[in-house]
Amino acid sequence: MFDGMTKEGRDYGWLFLRLATGGMIFGLHGWARLFKLYNYLVLRQPWTFVGLVQRIGFPMPAVFAVMSALVEAFGAILLILGLGTRWAAVLLAINMAVAVGFELSKGGGGAELPGVYLVSLVALAIGGGGDYSLDARRRRVRRW
Repeated sequence: MFDGMTKEGRDYGWLFLRLATGGMIFGLHGWARLFKLYNYLVLRQPWTFVGLVQRIGFPMPAVFAVMSALVEAFGAILLILGLGTRWAAVLLAINMAVAVGFELSKGGGGAELPGVYLVSLVALAIGGGGDYSLDARRRRVRRW
């Protein structure tokens, strides 16, 4: 590693990665999807995302669209909090892997953003939330 790299420095890096990745996913995708999900489920308005999920080839596209939206919104919040970090990262990574595959099947032009998310999420799934997370706090409380 780098000379002088401390455990605290690595944990701040994990914190930054969690906050940045979760914040961007929630801010750029999850927040808007929650409103569209509400409009679809409660107000019975059409939702173009269901059609996209159907074109990708998923069975029961409405169910998968709802699950995807919930994962993008609540999974991102869990990442930000560092609560269930590994599970949230795995579920979000599955979402992003589908997005990367879909974009690559169209020619690859839009695969960069979901690809960067995917790499970050895989790192968080492997490494967890770090010491500055609610996961770590729960572990410390259980040790008492």
